[in-house]
Amino acid sequence: MALPASFLIHLREHGYHPRSDKHSKALMDAVVGALMAHCPQIATEAKAGELVFQHNHDVLVGHETWNTDLAIGLPASGEVISKAGAVHGMNRATPTTVRIAIEAKSVMTEHRKAVKNRKRDLEAHHAHVHDYDPAAIAGGIVVLNASNRFQSPLRSDKLTTHTKPLELVKHCVSVLSSLTMTSGSSHAGLDVNCVVVVDMPNIRSTTSPPFEAEWLIRAPAPTPGHPLYWDAFIQRLCQSYTARFKK
Repeated sequence: MALPASFLIHLREHGYHPRSDKHSKALMDAVVGALMAHCPQIATEAKAGELVFQHNHDVLVGHETWNTDLAIGLPASGEVISKAGAVHGMNRATPTTVRIAIEAKSVMTEHRKAVKNRKRDLEAHHAHVHDYDPAAIAGGIVVLNASNRFQSPLRSDKLTTHTKPLELVKHCVSVLSSLTMTSGSSHAGLDVNCVVVVDMPNIRSTTSPPFEAEWLIRAPAPTPGHPLYWDAFIQRLCQSYTARFKK
């Protein structure tokens, strides 16, 4: 299964802005598309109108709310859903019951500091999702930047340089590999986890597309067979869903 081309196209066309959620929406749409293409049960239920997805959905547990980047779940009974926001056959609407909750994070610069925060965020994410419903599937995706330089739109007067970017990627992959994962009958931890690595300076040019972005598809980035690789993530997500929500 190829890495999500639609997400890479989005980065090339729009760049990356830390205060925008456009990149996370593009990545979450890629997840929905992959599930519709590679998970028969999810595809069948979505095409029958039994599953919907929503971006930036509030998952409420008691008085605590966690806003997750992607929620897939059951639509309101009898709700008429517009197909305008559908992705590969799954309609976009607010789910009344969440079955899948995915958190998307990025580490574009200041890797050693940022990856600690991303790990903390993902640990909190899975705890909240499983407090909501132990059967719900909690997932996380982290985008790592492997470029030796990075232009933040928040600091346009300064270009950040990374002298050993591959060592930074290796460190981040190691940290994210240590996230708590579910095992056996235990629901403590993430159910599915993924790391994708891009080489993106984020420097606008006059060419088309205006930004350079390429996948890093060699070590230390996860590669086919690695538990954090994209295809393993989609496959485990499908397997978990099929096992927990049997028809």
